[in-house]
Amino acid sequence: MNLRLHEVSQRYPGREHPALDRVSLELAPGQIIGIYGHGGAGKTTMLRIAAGRQAPSSGSVTYNGVRLKEMSRSERTRHRRREIACVWAAEPSQEHLSVLDHVAMRLLVDRRHHRSAERRAREALLACEAEQCVGMACEELSDSQRQRVEIARALVSEPRLLVADGPTSRLSRIEGEAIMALLCSVARKAGAAVLVADSDADALVGADEIRYLHDGRLFNPAETQELGQLYRLPSAASRRPAAAADA
Repeated sequence: MNLRLHEVSQRYPGREHPALDRVSLELAPGQIIGIYGHGGAGKTTMLRIAAGRQAPSSGSVTYNGVRLKEMSRSERTRHRRREIACVWAAEPSQEHLSVLDHVAMRLLVDRRHHRSAERRAREALLACEAEQCVGMACEELSDSQRQRVEIARALVSEPRLLVADGPTSRLSRIEGEAIMALLCSVARKAGAAVLVADSDADALVGADEIRYLHDGRLFNPAETQELGQLYRLPSAASRRPAAAADA
């Protein structure tokens, strides 16, 4: 999916400064872009707008050449359900469900046959190295298992755009690196575009491109260096393995 944000701004009543200030970004099929910035920088607002869950105050959001605001309400709903999947840090699994039912739910809502949905859910869990979770309840999952299950649930419907907000924020560094590597691997195999955000640039190793969001404004790495920001953009090619770094 080609996603394009053009001069997107978001203002909230009672706030002096905009949550997003003329943000522009293009995301091609199979591309993974990481966004990092401190809490309150506008990351979640940006992801919600990119996922079509929120309309911006100004600017445009375009999917494959079609502007979101030009779609009817039913078209937007169908588009979000079939083309876009999200992994939200603040949206936990439904504890009363089994892992298999939780992952299959996206397909069942789209009126897929239960047996077909269950088979596809098993395949997604296997792809996310979470096959050991198939017989578990959501409430039994560890934080690392939960993230694997959430990625499986997001990818089960084969979306063309995956939006992930802090998918490693509750994990240790080593676990977080494993989850980010998994997210990049399964998304690339599926040909899905990925927009992932975190407060720590180190958590985004593996992304094709990393941008810095500061007070609602989006900067590329070169601009970040020019501004003299005290942030380090990690390189997947130069970063030492976790085991070596801990030695």
